[in-house]
Amino acid sequence: MFPFVSQINPAGWLHLIYFGLLLPLSAVVRGRKFHNVKGPLPERLLHFRRTAATLVMFGAFSLFIAWSAGIELFPRTLPPWRGLGAGLVMYVVAVILMRGRWRRAVEKRLRIVYLFMPSTRSERAWWIIVAILAGITEEITWRGVQAGLAIAFTRNILIAILFCSISFGVAHIVQGWKTVVVIFVFALGFHILVWLSGSLYVAMAVHVAYDITAGISYGRLGRELGYQLDPGDLPVTAG
Repeated sequence: MFPFVSQINPAGWLHLIYFGLLLPLSAVVRGRKFHNVKGPLPERLLHFRRTAATLVMFGAFSLFIAWSAGIELFPRTLPPWRGLGAGLVMYVVAVILMRGRWRRAVEKRLRIVYLFMPSTRSERAWWIIVAILAGITEEITWRGVQAGLAIAFTRNILIAILFCSISFGVAHIVQGWKTVVVIFVFALGFHILVWLSGSLYVAMAVHVAYDITAGISYGRLGRELGYQLDPGDLPVTAG
């Protein structure tokens, strides 16, 4: 069952417009600058910390909107077995399908990969923190609050899910257009998990587990394949 709200209040409209339109548009602008301008990338540990802070703010904002709009995000029932099973299948299939893509990205020395490749103990710890925050706050924001508001606005669950999935994918456009398509598919999968499990819990768990696996895998591949170039010298083209 998807989150639902019968009426959108002013704060809800702000959330719907910001995460549905303004944030994706901002991501497009930032993505163009990132891929068209050569220069040093942000220091990785600092980037992780800033990302964690941003996710906390997004999550807090979404929780406030959920409270003000009366959107129920955390039912007091455990997910059914079908939801848990679907979550496990999605995680396993996603990792199997993405392993080759991760390796190719490191082999090509794609510039963006540097920001997802924790290589020290501190970076790995912060990556795990970022992954946990992303899995929780992004599910609250897009599969929870944004989905509930979009359903109330469109009065059509399918259109609402497509809208949320597209905006979620475009919000990650700094990783490249191909990645936008991949994340769009992931978003659809997370919505299905919410429908099958009746809550955000399974989607959150799969999201966290996948992000941790991806980051640790990128770090391992970076060491194995010798991705040690200076960030300012890395190729700009994203895959």
